[in-house]
Amino acid sequence: MNKTVSFKESRIISTSVLLFGMGFLMSVIPDFNTPLMLFNFVLAGIATVLFYVFWKKHQHQSKRYFSLLSYVMIIGLGVFAAIPLLRVFYLELVFWFGVVMLAIMVLLPYLFAKEIAFGIQKPAKSKLGKVYLIFALLIIGFGATVYSHSLFTSNPEANVIAIFAFLLALLLFFTAPVLLIKPEDMDEIVNE
Repeated sequence: MNKTVSFKESRIISTSVLLFGMGFLMSVIPDFNTPLMLFNFVLAGIATVLFYVFWKKHQHQSKRYFSLLSYVMIIGLGVFAAIPLLRVFYLELVFWFGVVMLAIMVLLPYLFAKEIAFGIQKPAKSKLGKVYLIFALLIIGFGATVYSHSLFTSNPEANVIAIFAFLLALLLFFTAPVLLIKPEDMDEIVNE
């Protein structure tokens, strides 16, 4: 059921604070980097503007508004979470493997958005198992590569945080396209 969303209920401010906070936190792993912090703040600022535009356009369609707000938030958090690992392993094998995994996990879910949505709604009846298998194999291969490289690093604590943040980014990028499905289409997917 759609309802009108007031500015107070829009969660624009709290979601923006979350993005600015995560942007700051991810700019200090493994060490503080001012240009990266500025980049993260610009990205969070763009997301804040998008939140307001979405609210103005869809304030009378609460389902659509909150799905778009969540989509932008998840993409922003995914970008922030992917950066530390790429910084820790810059131009090493893990870096390039991470870039390839990010490209796959950013593009592949858009091709299977409806299947992912169906899999989330009805996990026992979906063909999503194949996509999960690909995801699991990528994670295992990536984890083995990162682990072997992390044994020879000077800052293992940053590696652990960077690895978990990167895995979170992959999960966020995997689920984000589901939020772009319109409510009518989602109802159709669920009723299949």
